[in-house]
Amino acid sequence: MKPSGIITFLSDFGLSDWFVAAVKGEILKKNKHAVIVDVTHSIEPHDIYCAAFILSQYFKNYPQGTVHLVVVDPGVGSERRGIAVVSKGYVFIAPDNGILSYVMENDAIVYNLPVPEYASATFHGRDVFGPAAACFSMNSSIPYKKLEIADCLRFEFPRFNKKSNPNTGEIIYIDRFGNCITNIPVSIAVHELRVNDVIVPHVSCYAEGKSGEPVTVKGSSGYYEISVNQGDAQDIIQATIGSIVVISK
Repeated sequence: MKPSGIITFLSDFGLSDWFVAAVKGEILKKNKHAVIVDVTHSIEPHDIYCAAFILSQYFKNYPQGTVHLVVVDPGVGSERRGIAVVSKGYVFIAPDNGILSYVMENDAIVYNLPVPEYASATFHGRDVFGPAAACFSMNSSIPYKKLEIADCLRFEFPRFNKKSNPNTGEIIYIDRFGNCITNIPVSIAVHELRVNDVIVPHVSCYAEGKSGEPVTVKGSSGYYEISVNQGDAQDIIQATIGSIVVISK
């Protein structure tokens, strides 16, 4: 696989400290020509499930050969491993904590990222993952040993319940606008949804909803989302991650 020279960077580091800059500096030491794209560093601290979903939504928007660096690492310094995964034509660099669950195919190639003796026990993003991302972003030999994919930690994507009557799903992500993304694929016919006893009719776009009215739309993520025209759906329907969504076809 030919590297694209692009490294995307997703983390829970925030922007008020030096953490992001330090990781980028270590990348540029090894590959001064790397193009580093900040996805977001505003993931809630330690929220690997949120990061896993976000990664699944953007990785294909980049040329194949891109390296996706993902550092949300509540187990830093422990025995959890660092891994590099070659899957779907991309390279993913992350801790082995399940964060790559939604992008790791069963035929993926997995490499172990050893922790050097000089590495800080609190900052593997700088000392392990950043340098590994730089290595994979160049046309160079890979100095890492392979692992069995079966040894990697993975969790399943939340599946909506097609066997219940009525069918039910759940809210899996809430964006900065308060839009509540469900795990119900847009391929399923939906007339309306119900969350916390609030009936949410299906419309074709945000603007079809009246001001302050929650509506269901087919989201760009490939899943139905509950939104409010120029408002905050999360606040209006009092939803949280994991809230049950009842489907009316």
